[in-house]
Amino acid sequence: MEQTEVERLDRISAHLHALLHQGQSGLLDLAGEPEDEIRQVGEFVNSLAEALSGLTHAAHHLSIGDMDVPIIAKLPASHHLKNLQATLRHLTWQTGQIAKGDFSQRVEFLGDFSQSFNWMVEQLEAYRQRILGQNRELERLATTDPLTGVYNRRYFMDFATKEYLRSQRYAHLFSVIQMDIDHFKKINDTHGHAVGDEVLKAFTLTCQEALRESDVLGRIGGEEFSIILPETEKEGALIVAERIRRSIAELKVDENDQRIHFTVSSGVTNLRPDDRGIEAVLRRGDEALYLAKNGGRNKVFFAE
Repeated sequence: MEQTEVERLDRISAHLHALLHQGQSGLLDLAGEPEDEIRQVGEFVNSLAEALSGLTHAAHHLSIGDMDVPIIAKLPASHHLKNLQATLRHLTWQTGQIAKGDFSQRVEFLGDFSQSFNWMVEQLEAYRQRILGQNRELERLATTDPLTGVYNRRYFMDFATKEYLRSQRYAHLFSVIQMDIDHFKKINDTHGHAVGDEVLKAFTLTCQEALRESDVLGRIGGEEFSIILPETEKEGALIVAERIRRSIAELKVDENDQRIHFTVSSGVTNLRPDDRGIEAVLRRGDEALYLAKNGGRNKVFFAE
């Protein structure tokens, strides 16, 4: 090889040596004759190309969602790529937590993306709260009487059945009060249905004031109501029924310059060992209510 060519290659090698040491300090240590330096530069270029190819491969897999792709190149860029991989893994975990209902997740280290991500989570939480509220309202509408606000027949029967099954499993007692507003049809015919509605609302409010939180009052139909008294024997149920009867008899409903007085008849019973279902208990309560009606109304009868 001519001296001039060697000198030219030597100059190229010196330039490469300087550039590589400026940009990648510590990655390449050239030494020896120009031919050795050229060989070392070639080997380094091949090694660098292989490392860049590995980084390109890893970046591609990260871009398509492969969070487990190995990043092994010993380049400064690989450190940043590993940080990106860790960030994506954490974001993946956070979105999984959000999918499980944890809307406390926030991102604080990704600039504009953090703002968009956090706003999205806040909106999801707002939508969730709105849906929960709508579901609660739908459940309320499905289980309560729209006029009086007490439980409707469907919910009451479901609760009564569960209370019967619970009593069978744990040997607990409960009592039932079956009630009917006396001469309610006459109130509607004389004063109008609007007044009748006010009577029903006043009646249920008076009943609720006499009950415990664990007791369940339901409107079975028209002017017929039922009460389940958990953990209550005959004597306690009779006290509650008589308290309601007396309060209703003293109640005055003023509507459109009219003062309405009315009374209620009640039939009381409790669970017996030979009862085969909640229907038997309710039927016995109805029989006691029938006796109260035929006994002059405004009375409380117990089904013996």
